[in-house]
Amino acid sequence: MRRATPARLGAGRAGTRYTTSAMLELRADHARAVDAVRIEVPRDWPARNSIPELATRAADRETYLLRPEMGRMLAEPDAERLAQRFARRARIPATERAKPTLVILVGDGLSSTAVQAHGAALMRALRNKLSERFRTLGTFFIRNARVRVEDHVGEILRPDLVCMIIGERPGLATAESLSAYVIWRPRLSSLEPERTVISNIHPRGLRIGDAARKIVRLCSDATAYQATGAALAARIARQGAGSGPIASHQLG
Repeated sequence: MRRATPARLGAGRAGTRYTTSAMLELRADHARAVDAVRIEVPRDWPARNSIPELATRAADRETYLLRPEMGRMLAEPDAERLAQRFARRARIPATERAKPTLVILVGDGLSSTAVQAHGAALMRALRNKLSERFRTLGTFFIRNARVRVEDHVGEILRPDLVCMIIGERPGLATAESLSAYVIWRPRLSSLEPERTVISNIHPRGLRIGDAARKIVRLCSDATAYQATGAALAARIARQGAGSGPIASHQLG
């Protein structure tokens, strides 16, 4: 059982207490979880990975943690800059106009550690795999981001799909887990059941390569059925397993 799970099973005891080694490991894992939430992604991380940075209305980490709604909307200057940038974009060739549009977002979320450890690798894998099927409107890093900021980006850019890679709330098993939230045509009015999430992306969970393949297949299926989340699941159920292009996804 201990080999099959990262949970603390059979940790041993000294009388009525944990052993010293078990207690030290517990405190170390707790400290890593706290650091993952509190520490910011380095300021040069977006530039090192060649993606522009946007910010939410949560001006600092403390505000982000205490006011979740502030992390769901872009800061007004960045929202305006994003709108202006895409208003000025060059004429798109007809072959590209036929492709569905996609935006890839990377958000620090509740684990800067996860983003620093695996965010760039997953982002690159997705861009490489999605470039032939989709027209990417951009890839952006969003600081102090909550998942629903993808709805605000969708309201501005009006893409067919948004895929947001974001740091998961850390636990004592790992502080380096990512999730990918995919939503079809997000708007500010979008609801949580409209999202599909592929979660637990880290070396001891769903590995980067496997996660990228699942996300790409999910994006393809979302385009075929023009839906994500509960609506996509309902259409899968109606169509029946194995009778169409839908693949199974790790949903959460």
